[in-house]
Amino acid sequence: MPSTRWQEDFRPGEGERHVAAARDIVAMQRRKSEQFGRGRALHRKGTVAALGRLTVAGGLPAHAAHGLFAQPGEHPVWVRFSNGGVDVQSDRRPDIRGFAFRVFDVRGEAALGGVIDHQDFSLINQTRFAFPTSELFVPLVLAAGRSPGALLAWFFRTFGPLGALKQLKEMGRTFKRRFTGYATESFSSVLPIACGPYACKVRLMPIAPAAPRPDAANDWGADFAAHAASGPVRYTLQLQFFEDEARTPIEDASVEWPESVAPWLTVGELAVNAPSRDKVFTQQVERGVFDPWQALAAHRPLGEVMRARKVVYFESEKARGASM
Repeated sequence: MPSTRWQEDFRPGEGERHVAAARDIVAMQRRKSEQFGRGRALHRKGTVAALGRLTVAGGLPAHAAHGLFAQPGEHPVWVRFSNGGVDVQSDRRPDIRGFAFRVFDVRGEAALGGVIDHQDFSLINQTRFAFPTSELFVPLVLAAGRSPGALLAWFFRTFGPLGALKQLKEMGRTFKRRFTGYATESFSSVLPIACGPYACKVRLMPIAPAAPRPDAANDWGADFAAHAASGPVRYTLQLQFFEDEARTPIEDASVEWPESVAPWLTVGELAVNAPSRDKVFTQQVERGVFDPWQALAAHRPLGEVMRARKVVYFESEKARGASM
């Protein structure tokens, strides 16, 4: 059964490390903006901006009925699909794919204090993080932002010859896994958030997905438009709840919570329209923020990687002049 006995583990020097990481990420972001135009540090290339609607289910069990999920109802949504890299590059290049959405008509105490009228979710097409914490992930991103050679050198310098080969093999498996499109794949928060006194991860799964299109990788936006031509693409929204620290850890982001231990619970349905043709709306989405810390206090992000995101995302958002 879901447990409320989760804890966060704040390590000495963590805050200073996050501030330094934000400084370095923003410096990289500015260099990339000189090359590609003003944009995000990660997930720089947006592939779809769309409107949608989230329907929250009724009759949810008590451990799920908190925050956004406390009452059944419908909420307008903004959606941004993206490639995860620091560069603007071909959709055919292997990459992490992002599925971010903002839920409106929400009001309550904010995770960062005060009152908030929306709830953000940031999902990717992976089920676990590359490393237990952000301590190695940030320098990996910085090395990748310089060049493939710098990235390779970082692996060997950090892990040694045998460790580097193991890590590169693991990364190769992640990036070489075929991505078939936003209408045909599942997306996960990977990292936990609160659900009232409980903790959970978030997942979207397409409902009765059509077969992948053979030319999908040429243009992910065009592929999604083709799938959505006859109506919105629909996904089930699911939560997976913390059970115990050994099997569903809060702080080790590299551990996938096993479904046999923590089954997924459907809490709603997200319907996403075809990509918007409204240039003003598309620009709003690109200038806007999709940040898991733009959240209700009932859904505050949990764990060290999420705490790093709070600092890094905020500084990155300021650097590009994002509109909240």
